[in-house]
Amino acid sequence: MLRFLVVLAVVVALIATADAGAAGVAEQSPSNAQGTVANPAVFITLPMTSGFADATDALVETQGFVRDALNALETVRLVDRLQDSDAILTVLGRGTGYVELTAALQGIDSNVVAPPVMLHANERYIEVMLTVGTCGEAATNPTIERKGPSCYRKIFVGLGDHDVRKDVPKAAQNSWTTCSNALARDVQAWVTQNASRLLAFRGYPR
Repeated sequence: MLRFLVVLAVVVALIATADAGAAGVAEQSPSNAQGTVANPAVFITLPMTSGFADATDALVETQGFVRDALNALETVRLVDRLQDSDAILTVLGRGTGYVELTAALQGIDSNVVAPPVMLHANERYIEVMLTVGTCGEAATNPTIERKGPSCYRKIFVGLGDHDVRKDVPKAAQNSWTTCSNALARDVQAWVTQNASRLLAFRGYPR
């Protein structure tokens, strides 16, 4: 009987140790209220200068288009506070044609990743900047030079969708909604491919 009690005590101790270990692992992994690992969180904002939003009617409207497009995706989680985010998405502007886009990109700091984009003279675009890490004011202002090596900034440009159905009117193919949907798909692809890296940055001071 004594041997049985000793064995039972050892088993209980092992179970308790295993549970504690599992709890420790769970505490180390970012999770939501349901206990599952959460998707990376994105905060959408406008360009900021000295704490003020560089808002225009067109920019605010474009921010709404981008938010709606990202809200429709399952792998991107939007948050309302910068401190809750894993990445910042700054809506920089919108325009039409290669000349406007080229001029917009030329004013951006050289440390920002900005791939070349070709588009037609009448083709619309929406331009945003994704930021991760410690960037200070450079987090929402692409013209400011970054201050630290942990600051990563990348430009995304959403264009009219040339792969839509043939029965879709030309105007719909070149709408701001179509541009924002194309942009959202590219942002989703980037977030998905870099999810583990983004979650590793969670809690990192901005």
